[in-house]
Amino acid sequence: MKRLIAIRGATTITVNTKEEIERVSIELFEEIERVNDIEEESVVSIQISTTEDISAYYPATALRLNGCNVPLFSALEPSIEGALDKCIRFMVLAYSSESAKHVYLRGAANLRS
Repeated sequence: MKRLIAIRGATTITVNTKEEIERVSIELFEEIERVNDIEEESVVSIQISTTEDISAYYPATALRLNGCNVPLFSALEPSIEGALDKCIRFMVLAYSSESAKHVYLRGAANLRS
């Protein structure tokens, strides 16, 4: 039986450019789908947050232009000393019969073991 799950994901960029933000945002979403064996039709919505040093492009725009057609919400992470820089975080709400498998790529892999 499918139930609503919340899948967390995060990644980092190396440079604050449109191309880099677009590339890693799409990569993160596709990896979340792959690892969790979900189709986009199962996705209800995606909440996105970025650190304040990501200013060249919206990750939500990258997803939308890549064909993602679910509600998207973007927010700015608070500026915390010592926090991970250049970080993009997703929380994907989707229906699945499996438990959520969270995905942390690049520098964000340090956020979770």
